[in-house]
Amino acid sequence: MRTNLLIVILWVVFGQASGQHTDGMENTTSCDAAFSANVDPVNPMIFHFQDQSQGQIALWQWSFGDGTSATMQNPVHTYSSGGTYFVCLTVSNTDPLNICHDVQCISLTVHEPGACVADYQYTSDPGNGLKIHFEDLSGGNINRWHWDFGDGNVSDDRNPVHTFPYFGKFKVCLTAYNVDSAGVCNDIKCDSVEIVPGSQCHALFHCELDTMNTVPNTFIFNNISTGDPNKYHWTFDDGATYYTRDVLHHFEVPGVYQACLIIKRMENGEIRCADTLCQTIETARYFDIGGHLFTGSYPINNPVSTGDTGVAYLYRYDGKKLVPRDTNYFTKLGYYAFPRILNGSYNVRAALTPGSVHYQDFFPTYFSESLHWKDAGSVDISESNAYLSDVHLLPTTDSLTGEGRITGTIVRAQPKGWFKEIPDGEVLLFSEQLNPLKFTFSDKTGRFELNNLPFGAYYLYVEYPGKYSRFTAVWLDSATPLADSLQLEVFDYDVTGADEISLRSVIIGNLFPNPASEEINLFIGLKRAATLKFQIMTLTGGTVWSGARECGEDQNLVAIPVSNIKAGLYLLVIHANDGSQIAVKKLLKY
Repeated sequence: MRTNLLIVILWVVFGQASGQHTDGMENTTSCDAAFSANVDPVNPMIFHFQDQSQGQIALWQWSFGDGTSATMQNPVHTYSSGGTYFVCLTVSNTDPLNICHDVQCISLTVHEPGACVADYQYTSDPGNGLKIHFEDLSGGNINRWHWDFGDGNVSDDRNPVHTFPYFGKFKVCLTAYNVDSAGVCNDIKCDSVEIVPGSQCHALFHCELDTMNTVPNTFIFNNISTGDPNKYHWTFDDGATYYTRDVLHHFEVPGVYQACLIIKRMENGEIRCADTLCQTIETARYFDIGGHLFTGSYPINNPVSTGDTGVAYLYRYDGKKLVPRDTNYFTKLGYYAFPRILNGSYNVRAALTPGSVHYQDFFPTYFSESLHWKDAGSVDISESNAYLSDVHLLPTTDSLTGEGRITGTIVRAQPKGWFKEIPDGEVLLFSEQLNPLKFTFSDKTGRFELNNLPFGAYYLYVEYPGKYSRFTAVWLDSATPLADSLQLEVFDYDVTGADEISLRSVIIGNLFPNPASEEINLFIGLKRAATLKFQIMTLTGGTVWSGARECGEDQNLVAIPVSNIKAGLYLLVIHANDGSQIAVKKLLKY
């Protein structure tokens, strides 16, 4: 569904951007597409669409955003699942001499009964057209909200008020989820929020450097003119001209330039509205980033060959996001280099490539020596090059031998509990004391495998640049030498609340065995000793067992009896001694 939505949006946006008008070739008559969508009073999955178009219309073409369509004037459509859909109505006539054609599209949110669905609406502030009031309309058991306003700003308020930097269109996304079960209750709604100063005919455009473009000094010119113009003429004083609504332009020589936009609204061959706007554009400055890759006291292959090949990955911080920028393989003197990089804040991750002599001896590491991208130092360039951005690879533990084995899959958590396998994800193996031991990568299907492990307690963590994960506890012994079918989740947002694993807070492991018949166990790590309270509850809220356990500082193995409860699915709820909820786990008694 999300893919179909993206295709429709791209078709609408770029179709308008590239459309050309040929004056004098054909006559057009006024034709305005409009419609309403009303949810069925009995079934929230059914919508009644009412055509409200104006003009001499003979044909109606509906696209409901879920891959289905209709040609009747007032259709009734049933959606198979909840979510946000992009619904479009195209109207036209059958007279080739007087063409009538128009399209209207709206964003429609379907609330599936009992599901977790993100939704919102917004209104402009009466005193400030740039100030927008957002109202959460999400449905489901939601207790966390995250807004991305599309201009580099975010908010975690439920109903935020945000002031945009200028008039135009912004992609505003709301992520609504339940902090106690983000893998199940999690949905995202993105919509285009258009902010316009009024209905007058005014030329207006916004210009910004395309920071992720590999061609330096490529600028994006977004037309945000008002007054419904249908003719555009761009001129740049480097000689370039364009006739599209929006422009992507590259300045070959650094300097200061003038960009002008002429807009017109043509009706029946006459100019109804026209305006011109010119802005001064100054190109950006670019610098170099480079550094040595150390394995111990010396860089690889320096002063003599170590038989290793290095790879460095460059990421750019875009707000709170980490966006891949470039990749560089190197051997000579152990030095990597990224030339002509736009000033800003970056993150460098380096590693040895498979086939290197010391590949298994060192973890992939972030600048300057961190296993986790969240803890890594940034490489900031603004006025000068950064040639000394050295990365010191952290060593693995090579003394692991045993009969234990761990296998599983790395998946990206999707809304409504869906999952998508992630290839090339790094799995870090930690000891019971949370010391890093070794690493492996998932294959193209998301599968990973760790072999030859001594029996004992371990933790797994997925390290993926710009993404978030949790620690997963694993226990291996002679009775259970294999821990298979593990599912390690990766999230687009910071995972907080229940099940969050932090090296400086509470660590909650997975239940084992699960399903269980006599008792279940789980590892709990605490920064300081505390009394924890446990409840086994039915899915309807009834308590079938409760108890408390004294847990010491560091690692605790807690056993919970289940022999006296009936077979079925339950929730294990863990509370701190002050009554606050720490975690909720699902358990199956057989």
